[in-house]
Amino acid sequence: MQTMLSRIITATLLFSLTTILVSADTIKLKNGSVIKGKVTTYNDREFTVYLDIGTSSKRSTSRLVLAVEDVESIQFDGNDATSATLSNPIENREPLAKEPAKSAPTNPTFSNTPPPSQPTATQADAPLTDKTISVVAAADWTSTEIRVKKGQRVSISASGQIDLGTGRRTGPEGTTIPDPKKLIANSPTGALIAVIGDDNDDFISVGPQSSFIAEREGILFLSVNETNLRDNSGSFVARVRVFTK
Repeated sequence: MQTMLSRIITATLLFSLTTILVSADTIKLKNGSVIKGKVTTYNDREFTVYLDIGTSSKRSTSRLVLAVEDVESIQFDGNDATSATLSNPIENREPLAKEPAKSAPTNPTFSNTPPPSQPTATQADAPLTDKTISVVAAADWTSTEIRVKKGQRVSISASGQIDLGTGRRTGPEGTTIPDPKKLIANSPTGALIAVIGDDNDDFISVGPQSSFIAEREGILFLSVNETNLRDNSGSFVARVRVFTK
């Protein structure tokens, strides 16, 4: 009687394993190996996998335990409805994979490969050049010694006070004092201005804050928008940053 009962139990287990291994999951290890088997449980950071090593006439299975650190990815077979086990369910077991949405079913997968790193916003916006310049009010043009290329974005912020002569003071925003011969007619007198190249007359109004795209290549110069600079005193402090675009 015991022998007959043992045969019945053995036959039942073999039938269960055969049913489980009709379809196989694909397990890719970090060493490059690929295993075809049925992932049945995941517990204590270990996968339990049953392998079908028999033939169509004689079924034979082997149990394999894989540490999660050795697994790169798992492609679960699409015919799986649940994760089968040969023993009682283990309490508080971590799920193999989230249940796919009914509206768009997909085969569950497991991946132990970290996603590629993405550049942070700070890295993406980092300037090619970041330099602070003292712009002397009495100087014709102050060279920043920064060569910009066509298409690059230039950002300038300025602060400080200068004297335009006879006690007339202003910041980089300029003043309403009339000066018909100043370089930029529609820019306030005494305001901070810029130009790219020493052979260029396309002057750029900057003021306390400005950002523009370079239309040519050359050295960036800064100055004050006024005709007579000789009686000026003081200087602006300008921070110049150049970006790829």
